[in-house]
Amino acid sequence: MNYAHALRRAASAMISLFAFALLTPAAQAATSEPWPITLRTQIQRLATVGYRLDLAAAHLCTEQAAGTGLALDYIQAYPAGDRPAVAQLLGLGDVPQIAAVVPDGPAEKAGIRVGDDLLSIDGEQVTGIISASSDPALLSDELEQRMASRPASSPILLGLRRGGEPLEVKLVPTATCPARFVLKTGEGITAVSDGVNVAVSSKLITFSRNDDEVALIAGHELGHVLHRDGTARSLGERRSMEDRADLLGARLAACAGYDPELGLQFWLRRDSQDWLRLFRDPTHRSRKARVELMRKDLANITCPVEPLSTHG
Repeated sequence: MNYAHALRRAASAMISLFAFALLTPAAQAATSEPWPITLRTQIQRLATVGYRLDLAAAHLCTEQAAGTGLALDYIQAYPAGDRPAVAQLLGLGDVPQIAAVVPDGPAEKAGIRVGDDLLSIDGEQVTGIISASSDPALLSDELEQRMASRPASSPILLGLRRGGEPLEVKLVPTATCPARFVLKTGEGITAVSDGVNVAVSSKLITFSRNDDEVALIAGHELGHVLHRDGTARSLGERRSMEDRADLLGARLAACAGYDPELGLQFWLRRDSQDWLRLFRDPTHRSRKARVELMRKDLANITCPVEPLSTHG
């Protein structure tokens, strides 16, 4: 993880799960699907992995969020020239749309479906929120933050539109960690954190063979967030932070329902493709050594996850 290039906390500096359409079509050129469809699939995967990791880590966070298990999309998040094609492919209209629903999460339990239009939150019309928004491109993010900032025990009444017909649902959130998981393109196979949120590259999700691999990598970055890792005073301290994040990430992935052993295959494949990494990034163990460290710890995993020492 390169903290010199860590994400900024400001939403405008991040490509959010909820404003993902700022991503460039060129990043999806390697796939046979239209790029908006590919991104929707990746958003669903990352939204699911992120929700389950945040749920597994909820007891380790000093603050908690109202986890909804959904992600939103809005047409104005896309470049103007792409909007007609995106609207046709995804069925986006003039209000935000449900872009992802986490299996067995609060949104699914409430009966919310991908493709539903969001009309209101607790009686407040979304059209009014749109009019008052300073940056409509980030509207989905703003709405998600509104819901996440509510008490986890407080139901949220959502007005939806499905097939042209309005309906109301009551969503009962679950207490989760407040870390947001965001999708980035235009970069290599990478994941980073800024101490608050986690960013996973589109290319990393494409490279991964299953969600077990995505969960292991995203769990590592969530480990940095949980330990509030920042600038290290020495190379040794940085390596200690990375080891601790590896161990905590594997434990979180396991307690979130993923298989860490399957996840470790990500590092073994990357190692075979990028043997010069150690010359560029001395802050981590070799990938094979990281795999060995995590494998030795698998037998120690219990759920809920126990805190790790902050001293390495």
